[in-house]
Amino acid sequence: MTKSVFNLKLVAPLAAAIISVNTGAQEASKEEIGELMETIVVTAQAANARSDIQRQRDSDKMIAVQTSDAIGELPDANVTEALQRMPGVFITRDQGEGRFVGVRGIDPNLNSATINGMALPAPESDSRAVAMDVIPSDLLASLEVSKTLTPDMSADSIGGAIEIKSINALDHDGQNFKLSVENSYSELQDENSPKVAGKFTNVFELDGGAELGVAIAGSHQERNFGSENIETDGAWEMMEAEDGSKAFGAPEIEQRDYTITRERSGLAANFDLRLSDASLLYLHSLYSDFSDSEKRQRNEYKLDKGDLQTISSSSAAWSDARLNKSLKDRFEEQQILSLVAGGEHDLDLWGVEYALGYSHSEEAEPHRRDTDFEQRGLELGYTSAGKIPSLEIGDVDAAMNPANYVLDEIVIEDNFTDDEELSFRIDLRRDIEVAGNPSELKFGLQQRNREKTGDLNATVYSGFGGDYTLADFAMNKVDYSLMPFVGAGVDMGALNRFIDANLGNFEIEAADTALDSARDYVMSEDISALYVMNSIDFSRASLVYGVRYERTDFKAAGNRVIESNEPIAGAVEVAEDVYVSPENSASDYSHLFPSVNFKYDYNENVVLRAAYTESLSRPSFGYLNPSAKETEYDEGELKVEAGDPELDPYESQNLDFSAEYYTDDLGMFSLGLFHKRIDNFAVVADVTSTMNGDFSEYAGSLPVDDAEILRPINGDTATLNGAELSWTRAFDNGLLLRANATFTDSEARLGLGPDAGRSDKAPLPLQSDLVGNFIVGYERDAFSLRLSTSFRGERLDEVNTEDAALDKYEDDHMQVDLSAKYHFANGVQLSFSGVNLTDEPMYLHNSGFNGQYEEYGPTYVLGVTYSTF
Repeated sequence: MTKSVFNLKLVAPLAAAIISVNTGAQEASKEEIGELMETIVVTAQAANARSDIQRQRDSDKMIAVQTSDAIGELPDANVTEALQRMPGVFITRDQGEGRFVGVRGIDPNLNSATINGMALPAPESDSRAVAMDVIPSDLLASLEVSKTLTPDMSADSIGGAIEIKSINALDHDGQNFKLSVENSYSELQDENSPKVAGKFTNVFELDGGAELGVAIAGSHQERNFGSENIETDGAWEMMEAEDGSKAFGAPEIEQRDYTITRERSGLAANFDLRLSDASLLYLHSLYSDFSDSEKRQRNEYKLDKGDLQTISSSSAAWSDARLNKSLKDRFEEQQILSLVAGGEHDLDLWGVEYALGYSHSEEAEPHRRDTDFEQRGLELGYTSAGKIPSLEIGDVDAAMNPANYVLDEIVIEDNFTDDEELSFRIDLRRDIEVAGNPSELKFGLQQRNREKTGDLNATVYSGFGGDYTLADFAMNKVDYSLMPFVGAGVDMGALNRFIDANLGNFEIEAADTALDSARDYVMSEDISALYVMNSIDFSRASLVYGVRYERTDFKAAGNRVIESNEPIAGAVEVAEDVYVSPENSASDYSHLFPSVNFKYDYNENVVLRAAYTESLSRPSFGYLNPSAKETEYDEGELKVEAGDPELDPYESQNLDFSAEYYTDDLGMFSLGLFHKRIDNFAVVADVTSTMNGDFSEYAGSLPVDDAEILRPINGDTATLNGAELSWTRAFDNGLLLRANATFTDSEARLGLGPDAGRSDKAPLPLQSDLVGNFIVGYERDAFSLRLSTSFRGERLDEVNTEDAALDKYEDDHMQVDLSAKYHFANGVQLSFSGVNLTDEPMYLHNSGFNGQYEEYGPTYVLGVTYSTF
């Protein structure tokens, strides 16, 4: 693989544009340059930071804010990556790209996300968290993260509430537009990726003094990149070899090489009609299309299919083991549509706001193909453990020969997920006085009706009308640099031509097909809410208090799949020894959520805050799914990954304090303390030991010698204590420093009972103990530079209910990014950025042994923008 610090291929797609930029700059007059310098003073980094800080100071609750101008100073391609710079916020990544957002180190599923005031749907089949990487940052006006709630906000947020506001023409004067073109270069894959984005706003004067604001923004990006991975299927666990040696060993280790193309297209169209200073009507819309084409080459060292000869803490050897080679060919497309229509009216002492929202998301994964080739009877093992185990093969010639790998299985899937929500809210407010102080009484109601469906289909083929081997579809080399990738890869073109020409003659494996296709589900969730709140402004203080009521009605319908050699009562036999029965569940629950937010201006520079709130988070849809995600039985080995629709929601009591110091020039320091008591938290656990050897609900009367049952469970109680620090300082020489850190300490009681084989205590699942950012900015005249570092600490990913040594953790992650911009006098901006400059990997482990190690490499981006904003 060829790597370089900077590749001329990055420059070529933009060369002509850059030449024209420089030409325009040279022709600019001195007067134009002077005007430009004045503009930069207003809109550069320090001014952006000042705007964000002022909005934070003015708020009656604890928030963090980032405006579109501030977002543009950093190399963030989407909403998720823009949010990671804010105090207390971190992101989780997929293939190195930011996808999901967490607040205060808490699981992203425990946050809420809205756009223009309405909830965003989740196209993924198992997640409640919204993968906000599908929303380009070019469509944004601002991002706001609320860490304390008020009664007029939805209560489904334990970590934080994320509000995304798209562009609004009435925020700008007259007609404006912006156009940007960029190209990114992936060093790992040696690939270029173009992107184009633009936005337009205009304000039209209408009869009677009314104004119509029209804002349209769009973007399209095609990104070509990839990753390299080595991971363990299952956990490293204690093993005993035939020679009597004992140590932790891996049941299966995989080498994976990914080649990925992701396309993102986004379009926002917002119409705001200001009838008068006291009356506004609006229609806001957002459409996003995200596609992910993934090709994965994989070597699977199936060690536990052989005989363990010897083992130590760092090495092991098996005989009669298996080596599989596989290809995944997958195309996935996600679409999100959000429509919000509403109005805001001031009627003397009364005010009314209302909105009707419709949101729809879908995910389609058509014609996915997974193909496996297998060779048996090999001597396999590893000579070192740790992050990247060193794999060893006894008979290298046999492993290198593609004719020794027999075509074993082809699986073709067609999976579709749909998520639809209709919502309505109305808020009424009245100005009153309380003890001579101005006050506002506000009350309202909200209704949200949501339905999520999954149509999941798989056909498993195991007979192909001949003896085919990898030699018929071999690709000479897999570009994989972590270690030698032994043997040939799979040629996707040759394999697809073979499948297309012969599919009708393949033999279907009826049992496996039935198991993999009985995963359909329908889940509905209706939430009704009422609230009342009062806001009082004192001379140096403000108080916001009230109560919110929410009722949730949840229904789920799916299938229970059982493999059994005897009939199962109430179930239908859909294939030999495979039975399916309907699995239905219904529940409802109601909660009252009191809240108090108090703010006190101690003096001109110091603001003190305190808040008590209560909130909840509903378990993710993957946790609630009544249809098992995976049921696999093979020669006495049972593996199940299932949900539980009877899970209770998380319930949280939250206490917050903060002190904020604002300097007369641009500077701010804040210290916040928070405490959360969380009941009924949910975690995926290996519950095999709790089933006491009775696996009949998955395997009927079949004998089970070895089992792994993964299922979410409700824990008892978790406590979370934390401190937040945030600091911003600007200097006269153009230097800007921003730093923030969130420190947390959590303890969760798993509720395993007195006979459990492990401690009942563990960290709160998916909770990071440290989240932080450090940003160094510099600006001088037309030049702007930012170097940023983001850090997320280690977190518990998966709990084993039998042995804490088998708990899986995700290692800490620190990423360094760079952004540089130069503003020319004619409104053109040239930009360069580097993302993941230190090539930070992702690493999961149990007891220090490999769970997953993945590298992505750095990415470099060069762009040019013309703007009249």
